[in-house]
Amino acid sequence: MLTATIEQNGQKRTEHVFVIDAHSHLGEDVDGATMMNPLAPGTGTFDFWGNVQGRIKADWDINGEQSFMTSIAGTPTRITWSFNQFPFTDKLYIALEELGKRYSDLKQKSKFYAFIDQGVVFPFQDVFRDKHPEALYRASNINVSRFTTRFPFSMKLIGYARVDPMEGDKAVKEVKYAREVLGLRGLKLHPRSEGWIDKINENKVINVLVEAAKHSMPIIFDTRGRGTILSIAELIRSTRAFLSQNHPNLVPHFKVIIAHFAQGNIGDTEVYNAVVQPNVYGDLSMLHGEGAGNFFEDFRRWFKGSNKITVDNRDWSEYLLYASDYPYFGDVHAEKLMIYIINKRFFDSGGTIADTRNILGLNQLKILPEYNLYPEQKYKKSLPTTIISQTESTISPYELGIKVLAKLIIDNKMDIKKFCIQFKTNWDSFNNVLIDAVKPNTKEEILLTYMELVKDQISILAPLAQNSRWNSLDMKYFNPKDRSFFASIFKQAYLATDEVQAINCLNQIFL
Repeated sequence: MLTATIEQNGQKRTEHVFVIDAHSHLGEDVDGATMMNPLAPGTGTFDFWGNVQGRIKADWDINGEQSFMTSIAGTPTRITWSFNQFPFTDKLYIALEELGKRYSDLKQKSKFYAFIDQGVVFPFQDVFRDKHPEALYRASNINVSRFTTRFPFSMKLIGYARVDPMEGDKAVKEVKYAREVLGLRGLKLHPRSEGWIDKINENKVINVLVEAAKHSMPIIFDTRGRGTILSIAELIRSTRAFLSQNHPNLVPHFKVIIAHFAQGNIGDTEVYNAVVQPNVYGDLSMLHGEGAGNFFEDFRRWFKGSNKITVDNRDWSEYLLYASDYPYFGDVHAEKLMIYIINKRFFDSGGTIADTRNILGLNQLKILPEYNLYPEQKYKKSLPTTIISQTESTISPYELGIKVLAKLIIDNKMDIKKFCIQFKTNWDSFNNVLIDAVKPNTKEEILLTYMELVKDQISILAPLAQNSRWNSLDMKYFNPKDRSFFASIFKQAYLATDEVQAINCLNQIFL
């Protein structure tokens, strides 16, 4: 997580930026590229992120831009950057370290990659892709699922599936299977490597996109040059028109990412217009160095000069995703892109903290299924809420709850399939989480909302009630829309004032 300390008019405030790498791979490609274990020392994705963090620190030592003066909205401003762990993850790792058993080394390892909080991973054109008859990439998708839906990888990785639309109905069914069974959260398509770029507007492709929209899954297209980008843009327009006419309720759930669009296309307004249309985002992988600085200035100037905010009420930075394309591009490329999203030039030329937040992670989070089709509890029984109150302990109720979660993980009573951040109303800060917990013995899923109701005094671990929906934006205790949620979780509640009581309460859930 990136933290900005902002000094204006003699006052200081801090703003946090959740950072996501929106483009990396998992598996083994036919071309020899490989990433079989994200935790592999030296070559794994996690160590790659650590190397990016180290390069940024080294860059700051040379140019002195860890702290600099700029102007924001006409006000002289000092911005000072630092790296910090995402609080929930960090406290969980500390609790596991204190238990001294499985996963006790996560805290030590994570200090080297505090900066990048999560990353999207999807299959290569894998050497083992054609191993199951159900779909070409079934084996590849299973591999990604195995990594991304179990602790501790689930704390860092966001898994996407891959399909070949030319398989027709098989591909459509694989999208559904990937989401509903494998728990993957997005879709990767690669028309060039699979040889269907000349068939990109066929119904087979549109049918796959429609199925992804049914599950609110973002779809990332790999590209090879300007022509591919423009062809994908036309497919997006065709699919949006089809959805508008036949499934208008799915239009908001249609989300396409055009990868690599900026590199080599700075100043190309036709490419810019391919990205700046409803339902579309562009990932910035391959862009780096001075070219990154030039792109941000040119794209922002073009966007504002053309009044493109009227397209769908998004500002220029709300179309862009930070992405590395690891392992095809290395840590030097990732760092040389990243530095131009947080350096003095970015802010001197008109960038803001909100722009940095959008590009580095918030845009990616917003397009995930859980932030559009809010999760509902799948577990059938009525489950009790654990209220953790202020005690004489030296730790807060919030930290006590995390210690209990760590104990459940160590005792193999709970796995974490994924967690989602709950934001405040305007998406500018975050405080609570939704935990998709799994009972290892039965594979049943339980959605736990972990909320600090009163800072440093009262926290709750509350299973969502059946037919109750999680809200990704901060809920108001006395808002009529949210009353039913709170009423449902307090129907059966137990008070815990120490660790033993809290464990006993949670054990009723994870029997």
